[in-house]
Formats: sequence, C-alpha cells, structure tokens
Amino acid sequence: MTNVSWLSLLASSGGFAGGSFFLKRYADLGTLSDLGYAFAIFALSNLIYAQVLARGLGQGAAMSSMTHLILMSVLGVAVFGERLNYYHVGGLMFALCSIFLFAQSTQPT
Repeated sequence: MTNVSWLSLLASSGGFAGGSFFLKRYADLGTLSDLGYAFAIFALSNLIYAQVLARGLGQGAAMSSMTHLILMSVLGVAVFGERLNYYHVGGLMFALCSIFLFAQSTQPT
C-alpha cells in the first residue's frame, strides 16, 4: 500500500472514531449540534473510505475494520472510562497482528 492509501485509511478510521464520539455525546446530552457533527464526520469518512475501495484495495476493508476496532477501544478507555479484561486485550492484540500481516503481504518481495 502506498503512503496515500495508508493516510486515507487512517483518516477514514479516525473520522469514524470522531463521529462515534459525537454520536455518544448526542446520546448522553441530546444536543442536535452533536448529531449534526456526527453525521457530517461520518459522511466525510465514508467518502474517504470509498476512495480507498475504489483504488482496488480490498484488504483496506479488513484493515479499516481492525483499525476502527482499535481506535474505538482506545476512545472508550480514554474518554468514557471503559475497562478492558484479558479477553479484550487479547482481541486487540489479534487486531494489531492482522494489520501487521496485511501490511506485510502488500509489500513487494
């Protein structure tokens, strides 16, 4: 994968995490501005993600899912006080390993 592909994937996953943050705030506080921010961020993230898929990066879908899983877990722990047990940490380690393995398979030999 090229650097632009990596940045697009990271921007998309970061956008999904940001949109989820505002959606959670909307669920807690009920302010319509948070809902508007969430929809706008989700729309931009989906456009970026569509560009990743349009480049024929089918692996980007799996990598995006794993990146999103990790970002949302970090967001839950850091912002909302979620607690991780050994099973959660093990799942996150598998997600990191899958991203690493996907990245290795895309490099030329």
